[in-house]
Amino acid sequence: MPKISKPLSDRQINNAKPKGKDYSLPDGGGLGLLVTGRGSKFWRMRTRINGKPVVFSFGEYPYVSLEQARRQRDEVKTLIAQRIDPREAWKAQQDADKAAEEARVIQDNRTFEKLARRLYASKAGRTTDDYRNTMLRQFELHLFPAIGEKNIADIEGKELFDLFSGIAGKMNAMGKPMTYMAKKLCQWTAEVYDLANVENSSFALNNPCRSIIRFLPKHETEHMRRIRFSELPDFIRALQAYGGHVLTRAAIWMMLYTGVRQTSIRNAQWSDFDMRGAVWNRKPEKTDRAIHELPLPKQAVKMLETIRSFSEGKANLVFPSVYASQLKMSEAAVGQAIERMGFAMTGHGLRGVVSTGLNELGFSPRLVEVQLGHKKGDAIEAAYNDAKHLKDRRKMMQVWADYLEGLKTGNVVKMKRDVA
Repeated sequence: MPKISKPLSDRQINNAKPKGKDYSLPDGGGLGLLVTGRGSKFWRMRTRINGKPVVFSFGEYPYVSLEQARRQRDEVKTLIAQRIDPREAWKAQQDADKAAEEARVIQDNRTFEKLARRLYASKAGRTTDDYRNTMLRQFELHLFPAIGEKNIADIEGKELFDLFSGIAGKMNAMGKPMTYMAKKLCQWTAEVYDLANVENSSFALNNPCRSIIRFLPKHETEHMRRIRFSELPDFIRALQAYGGHVLTRAAIWMMLYTGVRQTSIRNAQWSDFDMRGAVWNRKPEKTDRAIHELPLPKQAVKMLETIRSFSEGKANLVFPSVYASQLKMSEAAVGQAIERMGFAMTGHGLRGVVSTGLNELGFSPRLVEVQLGHKKGDAIEAAYNDAKHLKDRRKMMQVWADYLEGLKTGNVVKMKRDVA
């Protein structure tokens, strides 16, 4: 009569010592513990499938406990009784688990927030950092809290419409409806959908934003306000008397001396300036890629030297925030200063004042356009722009700065037409 072995116990397994060669401790039902010559312990199960001997490995003790090994043995016996090869069943389960995990990863990567952040990354080098940072910040403020964790395929068009409509109904810092930002967010969201479709071309998503934007509240365009040229003397006197921060006042003067956009003032770094050569190598403002050489009149150079102690070493910014020195001056700083001075004009309106002033003083319109960095489409204008005419522009901007200097004291010298 064959000897029937008793089931193993944890105590017996723990007490099993190496004997210099491999040996097995049977547990029953084909399950046994292989003890190697070095003392490692592995679970093995011997059985037959379709008459052929098969050995299954269930892992190492104690990482696979006695109870777990017995459950795996019973599972094998059950499958064989059902005429199912456990190896094929396990492989099918592994394939199913892998497919489910891949689907989960795909679903997780298609949340609105992750797609929007990939859109943000894709715009690097194609748009300015200010533009894409603004886009991301508006997503973070208005959309991520509501739909950021949702899979883009699960977002309903009505949900987006309600979101954008709600944003349009809010008031901005100037007390005006945020209709422009609502439409801008709708446009950016449409790009998120486009990216999702590019990444997964096998299943095209409907892009509801294409329809939604037509039904959002109309944005009433407000043209950039600016003072009349005849009001410039009053503006200069008010600027002289302005009691705000020296850097804010200097930023306004720099816009007057050069005609640059406000974004260039906020991004200006000391490394961009050749003080000896009196040139500002302005970095691209929008989509243009070239450095724009801006001649600096004597008054601008002197002003920069005056404010250097206020800003140098603060993230290399010429006009840092007056509240947080490592950050750029805020977009609203110049406009708020002008409003406190008593004028209904935006910061961008200063650029129009410079353009009008230079033309009123008789300078060549084309020379003015080059100074302001305006793009021209035809070949003649493009060639003219490429020539830069730095010498002529230096003369023009010095005459303009001298004119502004005269407005400070009221000692304004009449200018001849066609100076350049």
